[in-house]
Amino acid sequence: MNIARHLAHLFLLLLAPAISAHAGILQRGKVQLICHRTANRDMPENTLESLALAARMGCNIVEIDIRKTADGQLVLNHDDFLERLTGGMGTVELTSYDELRLLDTGAWMGERFTGMRIPRFEDAVQVAREQGIGLYLDIKTKGIAPPLLEILEREGMLERVVFGGEWDDVRALYPNANHDAVAYLNPGCNATQVTALQRQGKFVVANFSANAYEMNLEAMRAAVAAGVDALNVDYPRLGAEAVGRPVEAKLAELARTASDGPIAARLAAIRELSHFMGLPTQDVFVRLLRDPDDRISRAAAVALVVARPATPTQVYIDAGSSPQKTARRNAAWAIGITGAPAPGFLLSLLHDNDPDVLKEALLALSRCPGEVPAEAILPFLTSGAPPVRAAAALALARHQPQIAVTAVMDLLRRDEEQAAREHDEQLRSGTRHLTPEQIRPIVEAYREQMKLIQALASLPPEDALSLLASQAFRQVADYSQVTAVVAGYQLWDRIAADPALAIQALRSTNVEVADRAEWALVKAGTSVLPQLRQALPLSDPPSQARIIRILGWQGDHESLPLLRKLQESGPQNKVLIAWAIEKIEVLRFQPWTN
Repeated sequence: MNIARHLAHLFLLLLAPAISAHAGILQRGKVQLICHRTANRDMPENTLESLALAARMGCNIVEIDIRKTADGQLVLNHDDFLERLTGGMGTVELTSYDELRLLDTGAWMGERFTGMRIPRFEDAVQVAREQGIGLYLDIKTKGIAPPLLEILEREGMLERVVFGGEWDDVRALYPNANHDAVAYLNPGCNATQVTALQRQGKFVVANFSANAYEMNLEAMRAAVAAGVDALNVDYPRLGAEAVGRPVEAKLAELARTASDGPIAARLAAIRELSHFMGLPTQDVFVRLLRDPDDRISRAAAVALVVARPATPTQVYIDAGSSPQKTARRNAAWAIGITGAPAPGFLLSLLHDNDPDVLKEALLALSRCPGEVPAEAILPFLTSGAPPVRAAAALALARHQPQIAVTAVMDLLRRDEEQAAREHDEQLRSGTRHLTPEQIRPIVEAYREQMKLIQALASLPPEDALSLLASQAFRQVADYSQVTAVVAGYQLWDRIAADPALAIQALRSTNVEVADRAEWALVKAGTSVLPQLRQALPLSDPPSQARIIRILGWQGDHESLPLLRKLQESGPQNKVLIAWAIEKIEVLRFQPWTN
């Protein structure tokens, strides 16, 4: 056999459907749909999204392929090649799952599917259980019956699967597997053939997968008319049409439910409808985007954003001119969450009278590329609505960072001073319990401050570091204290640029400030260690103790001579130094000996 013929034969084997002589969950009474390799002609094969879509289009049983990774995880994959389905190279079975889940397994089928991942078998089983379908398990790796059966039993799916491929060890552990006989017929079968096989007790399946009849709707209908028990298809939408359960009827019913009735039912219908990716549902969501109920409008906006292929930006721009404020508000949100370059449209929304529209437009500007002048944003920093101020701060930090350095920090300080005044007044009045009316502005201020911290964190590195440090290491006892905590977390990835800011804060008489500084240095990584070693002998005893702990937690073996010298020089911190030395020795990870 020459190379070309050999490769052609190989790929025929790779793409052929798995045919078994047994089936355990095929049910007579109505013609069932069996989907080969998930909805592989609609979405990337062997993904959770493709499995769920096959179920939603009416498939009763969906075939998936199972392999074991290098670290023993069971995952969905057909031919073991990373080259065909991902940007990686090599084989699934020689790769760890931690590495596999970094690989995109959607983009190979088109940009619209970018971001999909190779799923674990147990996640696929959960999807099947939730969707109420059975699974045909084409087992590709020998000897995986124990973990496979354990997952099926744990998920309550042991009686809802058919085993195929390398399933010999399944039979030994689970004798009841595949107890029903099944016969496959090719397209063009007649009623006489079907009846003869059924009289033998066999479940008759007409195969419309991996052959010249995959899209032959008339042949599918003829097989149904001949009395087959099931169709095995690659195109579930065609199969559903052939068996008299058209997908379009389901979509129409969902659209009707989404349009009128109780809010909870409408929201559920919108969410379900949004999962029918690639089907003509956009017009429904565009109409619902203009619904006067904001919950319905936002759900429709979410559906448009997650759609594959992506919804054109112009759809949102058109909705932005709607008299319904819900449409304007959620059109702005959709543009922001997708990062679409539409600053002109968003700037036009800044003239809106609805504060929620203003908030969403400003928030969208903080996420969108383009040039936005400071004078368009600055007035909103003095808005009476905290959410508008917060969104304006984020937008200013994105588009005019040098102006934001001062403007956002001034706003945060004003908020913190207001919180301190209110806290002092509460203490003076002896108020022990706040009313809901008193709590509401405190919560609004807290939510605004969280966004202001995010705005500071988005500034250029040198500005972000100094401003966040000023927040993290300030002493505070009022309602705004969470800003200091969050700012401290933001320092973990920044403090290495200037560790002196945190080292100095170790000397604070405020325990919480010193604690934040200490833990930031622990989390900062090894680049801060030289300055810590330098500061250790020059520090006061409390700061010295903190530095010793940091060196221990970081496992800094280069500090061992310095620590031993301090240990010998006096009684100060001897127990702590011994602990740090032991910790460092353990973290050297050197089990070998010379």
